[in-house]
Amino acid sequence: MKKLSLTKDHILDTAEELIQTRGYNGFSYADISTIVGIRKASIHHHFPNKTDLAIEVIKRYKDQFNAYLQTISGEKTSWSDKIRAYIKLYEKVLQEDKLCLCGMLASDIETFPLEVKMEIRHFFSDNIAWLTKVLTSRNDAIPKKQLNQLSWHIISSLQGGIMMARMYGKRGIFSLTSEELITNLKI
Repeated sequence: MKKLSLTKDHILDTAEELIQTRGYNGFSYADISTIVGIRKASIHHHFPNKTDLAIEVIKRYKDQFNAYLQTISGEKTSWSDKIRAYIKLYEKVLQEDKLCLCGMLASDIETFPLEVKMEIRHFFSDNIAWLTKVLTSRNDAIPKKQLNQLSWHIISSLQGGIMMARMYGKRGIFSLTSEELITNLKI
């Protein structure tokens, strides 16, 4: 049983890496088979189709990301330090020459079945809720709708910044984007 769990985790790790570097449509079960060193039939045993695999990868990524957000929330720091810690999650992905898993998937959203689309949307909804809560601690007099819009601006800026930085191979693009974001939030 332990070996099956390790194999499943290795498949998920590999699929996550491939999605973050190539995109969902840029890999197949044959690619995973080669990397993991198992037959494609073994992958199908765990994930009958690519949709099942994508859903599991997204759920796992979302759970890990939300756990980081909970850790950040528990820290006795200012709202701006929490936003900086959030930005560092994106920086870490960029340092690994990847994109945010759900950001990468969002670019192909129309090619996915509804179940995959919903998981991607849940990831971003969780992020918006977290950011809105952090921004509320900055100033609870600002209407929630405005804070929600500001949260979308933060995510859009970071997703775009990481894409452009990776595309040009210049991490400084992301650094400039994130610093400008912090500066504008303090106004």
